[in-house]
Amino acid sequence: MTEFEPERKEVSISEFFDKNKQMLGFDSPQKSLFMTVKEAVDNSLDACADNGILPEITVRIEELGKEKFRIEIIDNGPGIKRTEVENSFGKMLYGSRFFQERQSRGQQGLGISAAILYAQKTTGIPTEIVTKVEKEMTAFHFVLEIDIRKNSPHTISVTPEIWDVKSGTRIVISMKGKYVSGKQSIEEYIRETAIANPHSTFHLILPDKSIDIMRSISEPPPVPIAVKPHPHGVELGELISILKDNERETIEGVLEDKFSRVTKQVAKTIVEKSKLNGKKINKLSRDDFEELMKTIKETEFMEPKKDCLSPIGSEGLFKSAINSFREYHPAYFSQPVIKGPFVFSGHPFLVEAIAIYGGDLPKEDPIKILRFANRVPLLYQSGSCAITRAISSLAWNQYGFSQPVKDQIPVGPLIVAVHLASTKIPFTSEAKEAIAAVPEIMDALDIMLKGVARQIKTMRKKEAHKGQVEEKFALIELILPQIAQKSGKILKLEPPDITPIISKVMGVVAFREINGELFAENYTEKTHSFKVVLKGEERFTESVKNLKPFQKVKLNFSKEIISSTEIYVDLPEPILLGAYSLPKVFNDE
Repeated sequence: MTEFEPERKEVSISEFFDKNKQMLGFDSPQKSLFMTVKEAVDNSLDACADNGILPEITVRIEELGKEKFRIEIIDNGPGIKRTEVENSFGKMLYGSRFFQERQSRGQQGLGISAAILYAQKTTGIPTEIVTKVEKEMTAFHFVLEIDIRKNSPHTISVTPEIWDVKSGTRIVISMKGKYVSGKQSIEEYIRETAIANPHSTFHLILPDKSIDIMRSISEPPPVPIAVKPHPHGVELGELISILKDNERETIEGVLEDKFSRVTKQVAKTIVEKSKLNGKKINKLSRDDFEELMKTIKETEFMEPKKDCLSPIGSEGLFKSAINSFREYHPAYFSQPVIKGPFVFSGHPFLVEAIAIYGGDLPKEDPIKILRFANRVPLLYQSGSCAITRAISSLAWNQYGFSQPVKDQIPVGPLIVAVHLASTKIPFTSEAKEAIAAVPEIMDALDIMLKGVARQIKTMRKKEAHKGQVEEKFALIELILPQIAQKSGKILKLEPPDITPIISKVMGVVAFREINGELFAENYTEKTHSFKVVLKGEERFTESVKNLKPFQKVKLNFSKEIISSTEIYVDLPEPILLGAYSLPKVFNDE
């Protein structure tokens, strides 16, 4: 080494991310506090999901001093084995999901370790972890740090502790941070997490408020099943490694055993087309590997199985949207639209969305976009995200929304929540804040969003027509009785029954709230049967059968239910009527 040549040494992964913490999202005190909560909550949700547990998570933020906070996350998950705690929290790139082809929130084993690293760097206070597994009599309380140079845990103490829970984990991190409310806050993250995880309950204790968000559905989602890599997702170097790791096997055997959707016959055909019959793996040349790769790319395989995915689902999306946005008294919730599974680079994915329209949502602001990837809200880098780009690229003018500039977010009273579920989300960076604009994903988003937009357009037309009907109905109800009264006086006769006349003019079934009670009245010349559904935190249904012309019936809902829910009528599909602006009517057609 010359006197001018700098000294060289190996850098551990912990040292690298300690110097480049912005790559993981820890680039400001505000964002660091947010990222720490996010990573801990994501871990809790993943642990519960893997074990079919309905999550109940407590997030407590306590201010210790100027820009210094204590974060406590408690979950009811399965807990962590005592032998796994130190590496799980004190070693970067240590995890159980990186090698599995199935949907999960975390994969690399970076997030929570990065938060602990940031905390000890900014406050010098070690992290505390208390965990209990179901079979253990006691919990164990760990106090640890990360040895940055070695990328390994430095355990200060481990003590048994009595914790009166079946199982669970509690983590306490003290760090430098900045607490904010409103946009891109911890509260916003938890509220949006509840939308994407409707089976979860959250207790949020913040410096300025406390919030409880109860689960919308009471069934945990199916546990995603790990699948083998799809052959269309493998790269040449990866293919070479897989084959060389199994040199004692035949090429056909490795293809069939290590990849999904490859049958014995398909594997045999691939080898024959590659002209590698009878060749041993350790005798393959670079050209042989390239020919084998070319044949695999040209071969058609079945789509990857979708049981490795965990979508929110139609019921979950609908119920969580109602619970989350009830305060806006929306005029309309779209039916959730789910498309897929599709494939990009051999990885299965699907997209799903729901739209919330009208009510008290702001009419002059850009529509609100909620982005989710594998049930995790994406609150940052919206402009760089495939979801935002797909929504902006839609021609919203043809769906009745103002879009002054092409490829920009339209204006109107609308919220669109979009979820991408995949075994591998193509994020734009390690911070996992935006989804890359992969062509296959963009195409799938476009198809799905057009389906959502068509629903909104149809409903807006129905709402406009319904408004005209209501106005007409109100005028007729006001004017015709007066005409009947005056006609009766002139002719010195009793006023006629004008109900048949109103029916001929209107042709509607009207719903009225009178003194807290709900009535349905048939102003048509036909008999009708339908269901009235009240949806709030619970669902209440009453069937109305054979409501005859000019007949009026009282629906058997209590005043409390009527005042706290929203009314839907199945005729035959749900039509939101809105309990707060009765009387409402719907056109019989």
